[in-house]
Amino acid sequence: MAARGPRPMVLLLSALLCLCLVQLAQGDSFRQFVSKHVDYSKTSGVKSRSYCDVLMQQRGMTTPHCKASNTFIHASINQIKAICTSLGKHFRNDLYDSKESFDLTTCRLVPRIFRRPCVYSSGCQNRRIRVACDHQLPVRLEQIL
Repeated sequence: MAARGPRPMVLLLSALLCLCLVQLAQGDSFRQFVSKHVDYSKTSGVKSRSYCDVLMQQRGMTTPHCKASNTFIHASINQIKAICTSLGKHFRNDLYDSKESFDLTTCRLVPRIFRRPCVYSSGCQNRRIRVACDHQLPVRLEQIL
């Protein structure tokens, strides 16, 4: 019986499959970041008092439980992606600080006392941000600076 050696085609296909899965997982993290934190340009047609209520619900952050707080960045995806490269300063590990300030809206859950669920207050500011980057894409909003 002939000895069976390694199968180069099987190894190549396995390596390609692993690479594709890694890229898909990274893409999901970036897509999740965009879904949670990017609102460019700021959603119009919503009363300023209910902006956070509407956006938090649209983005799926009110079920099964109300998320306590979330910050939306009002800038283009390209501007935010650039924090991980040319428009950011490396802080440490995978963290990068933006060189420029961004318009932000922070939504905070209002304590529920005889109120409907998931009522939010909003606060607007123009500040720099710190993001975690993976393969030059933002995947987590770490901090407002």
